[in-house]
Amino acid sequence: MIIRPIEPADAPLLASAFAELSPESRYRRFFTPMRELDAEHLAYLTDVDHHDHEALVALDASSGSCAGVARYVRVAREVAEPAIVVGDRWQGLGLGTRLLEELADRARTEGVTRFAGVVLAENQDAIRLLERLGTMPAASGPELNFEIDLLDDDRAHPTLRELMRALAAGLLAPARALVGREQPDAPGSV
Repeated sequence: MIIRPIEPADAPLLASAFAELSPESRYRRFFTPMRELDAEHLAYLTDVDHHDHEALVALDASSGSCAGVARYVRVAREVAEPAIVVGDRWQGLGLGTRLLEELADRARTEGVTRFAGVVLAENQDAIRLLERLGTMPAASGPELNFEIDLLDDDRAHPTLRELMRALAAGLLAPARALVGREQPDAPGSV
């Protein structure tokens, strides 16, 4: 598997990978049913600044096809929302773990100290997982918010692996920032 930063030229590759996702995987990734990625979404998902919006693509070394994507979008000076999608045929093989660890490394390099995200309040499996991680979700209506400290050296890698498994399994909602949310005004803005 080759993991590298995503580029605008990867739009057709991403569209093809999206078309291969099951409806359930699409819903878990985008938090809404989506049939296809239009040109606007593809541009947003591939033309990133690699600072406030990072995306890493995993390519199958033998076929060159897209096996997965990990990204974060900065939502505050030191906080970013993560999202990972692993193609259905590559799930359960450790790719999500690799992507999340590399994404966390990139995030730390760019000054991100926490990943924060959202889980549906009705998703009891995800809530139990977050409680095992020592994270108490904060209620906000039908959704619960969570945070993972990226600088907690004693727990960082096991916590990130658990977070990745939850994201790849669809237990945690994807970063809603990835669909139609504006970028921060400037680096360091809150």
